[in-house]
Parts: sequence; structure tokens; C-alpha cells
Amino acid sequence: MAQHESLFDQVGAALTARPGWRYEPSTSPGGAPSWCLVDEGEIELSVSVEGDAISIFRPEPGAEVAVDGIPALMTWIDQHQGRGD
Repeated sequence: MAQHESLFDQVGAALTARPGWRYEPSTSPGGAPSWCLVDEGEIELSVSVEGDAISIFRPEPGAEVAVDGIPALMTWIDQHQGRGD
């Protein structure tokens, strides 16, 4: 990866290599964009980056999880994608 590539771009490259993930601009002025896993038109998972922090949000049940780095992000997704818990 390029030395100056942002963490957001690195996360995007890792996620969009997987089926179902896409970039979603923020719908709120000044809000941060995110990478979303979309299933049948519904967002299943959303990943955002602020500074060096990666956050995963699952609309159902409305839970947010912070992970430390891309390897931890990918492990979390492997363990939780498609699960409703």
C-alpha cells in the first residue's frame, strides 16, 4: 500500500475485495462516509474510520464495536458477518 494512503482507503480496499461491500457517502452534512455491507438493499454492517480508529456498526441490534487495525477488522467480520447476534 502507498505510504500516504489513508486508513479509510486501506479499509475500503480490504472490504471492497469482498462481495457486497460498497462506499456510502454520509447523508449528514459534515458526516463521515463509511464502507457498508449491503444485503437485499439493507445495510447489514457499516465500517467507519476516524483518525486511527476503526468502528463497526450493526444497525440490528444497534451495536457499535471498535477494532484495532485492519487484521482485527477482517477477523471480526469473518466471525460476525451474516449473524444476527
